[in-house]
Amino acid sequence: MTGIQCLVCLWTLLISQTGFVCSDVRFLERREGESVVLPCVLEQKDPAPFGVYLRRSWLSPRELLFVYSGSPVSVTDDAYKNRTSVSGDPSLGALNVTISRLRAGDTDRYRCDFVVDNPAAEDIHIHGLTEFFLLVSGGGDGHESVDMDLVETCAGGSAMLPCFSPHGEGLAVEGVSLKRRRGRAPVEVLYNSKRHRSSSSSSSSPPQFPAERIQLSSAPSPGGLTYNLTLQQLQPEDSALYSCQLLLRDTPERSTSLGRRVVFVSVKGEECSCSAYSAALYALSSAVALFLLLLLLIALVAIYKGKARRRVKSHPAAPIYEEMTGVQPLGGKVAPRRREETETSEYRNYTVKKSCPGNHYESPSGALRPRSESHT
Repeated sequence: MTGIQCLVCLWTLLISQTGFVCSDVRFLERREGESVVLPCVLEQKDPAPFGVYLRRSWLSPRELLFVYSGSPVSVTDDAYKNRTSVSGDPSLGALNVTISRLRAGDTDRYRCDFVVDNPAAEDIHIHGLTEFFLLVSGGGDGHESVDMDLVETCAGGSAMLPCFSPHGEGLAVEGVSLKRRRGRAPVEVLYNSKRHRSSSSSSSSPPQFPAERIQLSSAPSPGGLTYNLTLQQLQPEDSALYSCQLLLRDTPERSTSLGRRVVFVSVKGEECSCSAYSAALYALSSAVALFLLLLLLIALVAIYKGKARRRVKSHPAAPIYEEMTGVQPLGGKVAPRRREETETSEYRNYTVKKSCPGNHYESPSGALRPRSESHT
């Protein structure tokens, strides 16, 4: 088995044996008395699931209903009986849960958990592709549409909240305020930078979010300065709806409203597995990419060396002179030779002559003729 096959097998084993997938979160906003449809979808359909649970997982964590494949729905929570219906079959990996006559107390985070048979151990529970944050507003709330963002973190982590103007004006900014709302509880003012201390809706109660855990930062932008609040050392009980609003000059603060821009901060305790799962996939993806890059480099080097060998074999034969003298020129160039180097030859039967430029009386045998003396 090659290295690539091993990595592919490891990837498949990691995805199929973790027992869950990391879900997206979809924000749903409804009014009391309306209905909502929660589509439960499972990407992994082999093996086929035989059932699905619907659970609440934030304000009031509990199981709401269970559906066996081919059987009627079993609503386990009395508060949802006679107003919950299911269409579809768990074995197909897709079904819809409809909740009618919504109440303010239905505000929560909802999740579908598909159940897959595991003969060797306990059944495997796999999260659906999407989780739902349902916000049900009452009829007398002075309701306004909300733009919702989601920030997920683990216990001890942090969350950064952007600060917006409550009405979108570009007036001078004097500070920021942090507000929070848990479920149907009243809005709390946790922090006000003008007072440099955390507070709550009731001045007699102790601070519920110490100012030491809040960090205010600003940065330049094309439209001016942007402000952000970072909440630090978060715990699961800090999960709530938050909003950071800019305090404008000559504008009264609306302490009873979160405003139109709201962030749902979800702090997980021991269930921080989504982050670990993503990190594991990221590490494995990096390993696969590096391994493939290494194989590519090795292939390129092998191709280059093969072409180099073919070029060497295609060179013309060396001249006879190089073969006779045993000289192997470097880089295909003949090294310059001096005349003195030609005096000695490996071939002893070959006589090498040495010419004397200044002697014009040289015999064919190489001996010098004596000069005849001239008499004047």
